[in-house]
Amino acid sequence: MDPEGSFIELESFKEIPSMVEILNGTTPYCPTTIEVTYEPESEFHYSDAGFCLIQLLLEDITQKPFSHLLDDIIFKPLSMKNSTFSTSLSTSELDNFACGHDQNGAIIPGKYSIYPYIAACGKWTTPSDLAKLLLEIMNAVKGQSKIGITSKQVKELFRPQGCKEWTGLGVFLDGSGDNLEFSSLGWGVGFQCMLVAYPYHEQGIVMMTNTDTGVHQMKGIMGEIYRSLS
Repeated sequence: MDPEGSFIELESFKEIPSMVEILNGTTPYCPTTIEVTYEPESEFHYSDAGFCLIQLLLEDITQKPFSHLLDDIIFKPLSMKNSTFSTSLSTSELDNFACGHDQNGAIIPGKYSIYPYIAACGKWTTPSDLAKLLLEIMNAVKGQSKIGITSKQVKELFRPQGCKEWTGLGVFLDGSGDNLEFSSLGWGVGFQCMLVAYPYHEQGIVMMTNTDTGVHQMKGIMGEIYRSLS
């Protein structure tokens, strides 16, 4: 379980802590040491800390920064030219990024919400780029992945995991069999997004807004669009 008030946006570009410092609880972004407090598969918690551990594990194994690793194995092979996990964005690059807005339409302080734990909440992309990744997942189900994902591997993504039948690997599940639906919701200061897919029907939708409406995605315009597709 994430400590209360943790995993906030960056306070300064000049002082980006290491992942080890964050997990050790020595930074304002996560003021408590991250430790296992529940028996595996006994509880479900939506956890930024879990993705921090995944990021650190992949970086330790590959000896590559997480952002470079994702560029090499996903973004470049799928021509996702408008996607990045980097926190070291230059001023010229930020000029091409959509500014975040609050629920009243005002630009958020600093214009952008950038986080030091990029695997948890640091992906910058566009709906069309994310749709490329979604198409790759659907192609992988048929054994036609461009980047070497097997049908067995991708189906693990939307197989119920642990103690809840509605949780896959980083996605939420609904329905079953050919009518299986998986979804992912994203939000940060000034932004909201939503992805819904039906892998066996080869259908899906990606929605993004550069505003925080102040309500859950399903209670706002994204939810209205989702329900209109049913």
